[in-house]
Amino acid sequence: MPGPPPKNLIGTVVSAGKMTRAVKVRTAKQTYNRFLRKHFQTHPTHLVSDPTSALRTGDVVRFSAVEPRISRHIRHVVTEIVAPWGAGVEERPAVLSEEERGRRKKGEEEGRREGEEEGRREGEKEGKGRPEDDEEEVVGVVEGTAVAS
Repeated sequence: MPGPPPKNLIGTVVSAGKMTRAVKVRTAKQTYNRFLRKHFQTHPTHLVSDPTSALRTGDVVRFSAVEPRISRHIRHVVTEIVAPWGAGVEERPAVLSEEERGRRKKGEEEGRREGEEEGRREGEKEGKGRPEDDEEEVVGVVEGTAVAS
């Protein structure tokens, strides 16, 4: 049974262009201190996936959580640019929709599988199939144990 739909957050891009396909986004949040009985502003940051590198520092973006995680620290993906900063949205690469992300992910997985299969085929052609087939040459004996090269 699927859980609730992913939460959509809005934030400002704080750092862009320093990491490949990722940006740091700052959101506004209030936390309540029960001892002081007062609300305080906090500004948590999230690492957000930007596969097309369309975002610039200062952009206001909408992003949501995705399952499974994209990487160890990246748990969110950009869904739209709310207010661009600097160059217009028309001049930048388009932000991927959920369907396009799914298609791209499937394509990467298929390409990875094909690459692994090609590597196996090349290894079999060269005779590097199974490790049991490789014979080790015994160079010498040291105190009753064989030394292989």
